[in-house]
Parts: sequence; C-alpha cells; structure tokens
Amino acid sequence: MNLRVEQRVLAQSDQDDVVVLGPSPADPTFSDTSTEGAYKILGVRPGLTISVFDMVIGADFVGRFATEPCVAIDFLFEASGQGWLLGSDAEQRLSSIPYRPGRIYIMAAPYGSVGLYDVPVGTRFKGMDIRVDISLWQRLGAGDLLANLDEHHALHMASGNGTWVGVLPVPPDLLAVARALFDSAMVEGDDLAFEARALDIINASIAAMRRTQPAQTIPPRDRRPLQRARDLLIAELARPWTLEELAREVGLTQKRLKSGFKSLYGFAVYAFLKEQRLLEARRLIERGEMNVTQAAIAVGYSNPSHFSQLFLRRFGMQPSRALAARRGEEET
Repeated sequence: MNLRVEQRVLAQSDQDDVVVLGPSPADPTFSDTSTEGAYKILGVRPGLTISVFDMVIGADFVGRFATEPCVAIDFLFEASGQGWLLGSDAEQRLSSIPYRPGRIYIMAAPYGSVGLYDVPVGTRFKGMDIRVDISLWQRLGAGDLLANLDEHHALHMASGNGTWVGVLPVPPDLLAVARALFDSAMVEGDDLAFEARALDIINASIAAMRRTQPAQTIPPRDRRPLQRARDLLIAELARPWTLEELAREVGLTQKRLKSGFKSLYGFAVYAFLKEQRLLEARRLIERGEMNVTQAAIAVGYSNPSHFSQLFLRRFGMQPSRALAARRGEEET
C-alpha cells in the first residue's frame, strides 16, 4: 500500500491527540487494497476533526464504516461508487447513497451510525470530511436543526436507524473556500487560516440547512413527489423536460408541481433546472472533462452561444475563460 497517512492536531488546538470521529485509514480495509495517495486527519479543536484525502483505489474498495455521534459535512471533488445506511442489526441495507463529484453530503448521526461503502477499482476519490460532534454542533447554535431532519426535508437523500443524509450541489463561492481548505491541508500551511476556513464552511452548511427546511404550506402527500421531481431533473439534465412530462412522471398536477416546487426549493422548476445545468457544466469544464461545446450539449444546451451567455450571467465569466484557467493549471 502506498497510501501516505498523517494524523496531527493543529498548532493552536488544546488537544493532545486527534479524536477520530469517522472512518480511519488505519482500518484493515485500506491496507487490503493497493490504494495510493494521501490521507490526512487533522484535529482542529475538541469535537471538530477534518479529514482530507486524494486516493486512487487499487482494488474494489468494499467494506463497513462506523461513526461516532456527530454531524459530517463531506465535499467530494472526484468520486464514484455508493454507500448504504444499515439497520439496527448492522445487516439490512436501508438507503443507498450514490457518491458523485461536485456535491456536499451532510450526515446527521446523533447516536452514531454504521453503513457500507463500495468504490470501484481505479476510482480517484478526492475530497474532505468535516466531523462535528453533537456537543459542539449544539454550541454552534444548530442543535434545533436535528429535530427537523426527516424525509420531508428538501435536502433529504437517505435516512434510517436514527441517521439522516442530505445532499446539495456545491455553490461556486463555497467551492472556492472548500478547495482552499483542501489545498492548505495537503501542505504545511497556516493552521489559523485553516481553522477559519473550516468554520466558514460549517456556518455555510448550517445556513443551507436552514434555508431549505420544508415549507409548512406544502401538503405532506406532495412532498415525496416533489423530491422525486427534483431527483429526476438532476439525474437527466440534458432531457428537454416539459412541465407536463415532469408532472406526469411524479403524479402531480402541473399547478401543484409548480407551486409546491417553488415553495419547497425556492426555485421555479425551470430556474432550478437551469441552475443545475450550469453548475454541472462548470464542473465538467473546470475538471477538464469536456470543452465548452461538449459541456453545453451534455447538460442540454444545443446552442453554445446561448449557453455561453447564460454561463456569463451566472458566473461572471465566459466558459472559455474557465477552460483556459483549467489548461493553465495543467501546464504549471
């Protein structure tokens, strides 16, 4: 195994050692694969641990994970595979969680959690895992959120056995902070700046959870179809959706779909679809997976000129500039 593992506390921390709240590279599952890369676990302060990782999985990476009671905020820059929450018998698979890049995964496990993961051979798994124990989470003023995390929450992806998982796309401004945090963790840098960035991300995640709490005016019977509508849009970005098609797919009238979707997610249906398309296109371009025209077509825009106008309006720059910046990084 050529996985470089480091574990340390930040210079300003009053901890003597890192308290690992989640998965650890010391787990035998890691040593049983020819995984290569780097994995660092940093103790920021009591109750706050951050892991950063950039690994290439050398063999099918299948195993169990266990976590102490905490809230986990995970950013995945590159990933594939999936995980599952397990039932109280630690055997029954309750909910599937697909691993996708460009997403924030928030897991609330106030009583701890167990699950499974399965990452294919050859996968580059790059991201970071911020773990906040329940005591610190409450001191940060977010304890009330735990009572509202259920299957009706707008961010809900999976839940069961006392654990809740939500997911949302990474907003561009927060992505910049997350990348800066990741980069500073991978080198010996300014520990104070590292902690400040970490707290900024936690605060932004708490704000996102508050903004997307379910609207009380939505009939309970409509929430699951509305969540399915959101999932369908994200899963098939390039599809030329009509309101009639989407409403029929989820079993709602167009009127209930339009009003409920706006109330639950804060976006009209087409505005949400446009936002998701542009975020995905930016990710594809910045990762160097596609050129501008390819990215436009991949997310449903047949006219590259129209796509460029929308991209400029949303991100303040032409997509060609984002591509040039990516190529510049590769040449340095």
